[in-house]
Amino acid sequence: MWDYLESIGILEHGTDEEIKEAKKIYRKKYLLKYKQTQRADKPEFNISFSDKNGEYTRVESSATKHNLTVTAFIKKATLAYIENKYVVPNTLQISKLEQVLSECLNEVQKIVKTKERFMFDREDKYKAIEKRIEKLEVQIDSIFRHPPLAQ
Repeated sequence: MWDYLESIGILEHGTDEEIKEAKKIYRKKYLLKYKQTQRADKPEFNISFSDKNGEYTRVESSATKHNLTVTAFIKKATLAYIENKYVVPNTLQISKLEQVLSECLNEVQKIVKTKERFMFDREDKYKAIEKRIEKLEVQIDSIFRHPPLAQ
């Protein structure tokens, strides 16, 4: 700012009012240039939702369910749609579910390691349980994070 004020010579010959006006002009030019570079780096879009047919209310209630602002929800939902994924309402709950399944798998693996000798049938059952839990983890991840495509 000071370089700008010196370049136009207002600091040496201007009154306080002229300096204030020059600062306002500088800020206006600066913000305009800043916004132009921001738009080039991060394009913005304006959209409208009608409240007559409940569009805005539905979007707002969904955003609230997902603990997001309306704009953050719209962005997340759009990107999820493009990537064929869900916008998960409660990521903490899913993480806890995955953790429980992982702990269950660890317990089964622990049981398998401490199996009795000469109990081959029991060992096969433990292996089957272990495989099933691993399959459950994959299925749960798939269901929550990668939903089937809408027809």
